[in-house]
Amino acid sequence: MVIMRCIRRGKGGALLHGLCGLALVLCGSAAHADRVDELIKGLSSPEAAIRSDSAEALVKAKDKRAIPALIHTMGDPVESVRLQAVRALASTADRSTTPQLLNALQGPDVNRRTGAATLLGIIIDKRAADPLATATKDVSPSVRAAAIEALGNMGDPRAAGSVRARLSDPDNRVRLKAVVALGAMRDRESARFMVKLLRDKDKAVQGNAAVALARIGDKSVTPELIQLIQKPIPGDTFGIRFYAAYALGALGDHSAVPILIQGLSDPDKSIRVAAAQGLGEMRERAAVPALSKTLKDRVELVRWTSAQALGFIQDPAAVPALIAALKDDNEDVREQSAKALGKIGDKRAVPALIATFDDSDEAIPKAAVLALGRIGDKSALPAVRRLLNHKDATVRLAAADVLKMLDGTPANPKR
Repeated sequence: MVIMRCIRRGKGGALLHGLCGLALVLCGSAAHADRVDELIKGLSSPEAAIRSDSAEALVKAKDKRAIPALIHTMGDPVESVRLQAVRALASTADRSTTPQLLNALQGPDVNRRTGAATLLGIIIDKRAADPLATATKDVSPSVRAAAIEALGNMGDPRAAGSVRARLSDPDNRVRLKAVVALGAMRDRESARFMVKLLRDKDKAVQGNAAVALARIGDKSVTPELIQLIQKPIPGDTFGIRFYAAYALGALGDHSAVPILIQGLSDPDKSIRVAAAQGLGEMRERAAVPALSKTLKDRVELVRWTSAQALGFIQDPAAVPALIAALKDDNEDVREQSAKALGKIGDKRAVPALIATFDDSDEAIPKAAVLALGRIGDKSALPAVRRLLNHKDATVRLAAADVLKMLDGTPANPKR
């Protein structure tokens, strides 16, 4: 009735206008409440499709009144319904929901326990740390995995012991979640236990163990990683040897430099890629001659990674090889070589970079002109000005920025 009176009276005073607005809000709130009540009822429908649709709609509703029903729905016999319920809770639950989730975590239904552990890892409430640690011993692998992932999300190093105990879990998923969580916690005590998983029967566990070791940063595992790289494994491209080489580079242990340089000529292309990446991250100048050679590798990814590594190292000794790589058959290699030359900043590269302005791939002249800006040689100004008429807008804008940088005057590229 308030709305009708407002409509009849037209543009009444501010008070009436405010009352109209309030009425609309109240009506909208009532409609929302009715809709949520309807969706909550839908969660108990005998039809799985209705239960799933109701849970999906509650993702957007974000109404806390639905939380108890959604927690119950996490035990639905249909997986898609359970997943929608977890999604809806993830969008609605907060720390005030922790007690209800802890009850579900300790309840009889395995699916509710799994969902509760997942959600507690999203909410990040320290009150859940001890119950989650207990849940890492659950009879269900899915609950153990979810609890471990939640503890990893929380990042509390006090939970490391409980997670570490699952490194020997019979379930692949659980071991995988354990190494990822311990890497996230950067728990140095775990490094010596995790080294054993570099030879795990599951390849995903192997690779993630190497990545976790790199995150933890304990260089004491270097000898074990070197040992893995030195033993060729047929058909293991981008397998454990690759991850071991990656971990060596990420650890930054310079005692591994000789094995990484040797890896640049390994028959396995993935080892050559990882070795180049690692040497670049370590800024290892001793690797420049070998990396200059791998700029001619038969595999594009190896050449690209080598160019990137030389850009990280920034040794002028790499300039001639990078200039030659500006004519590589692969456009990504040409672009990365131009970027590397810009990082090195050697004026010897200026003519070669200008020569790439006619490259058919617009990413190349853009990378080249930005490299010239970093080098800072004003002799390139006439050539850079010509790029203001380039067919590609991003190249024109890059040229304008570089002209302003080199010449100190604004330029107007062709629109």
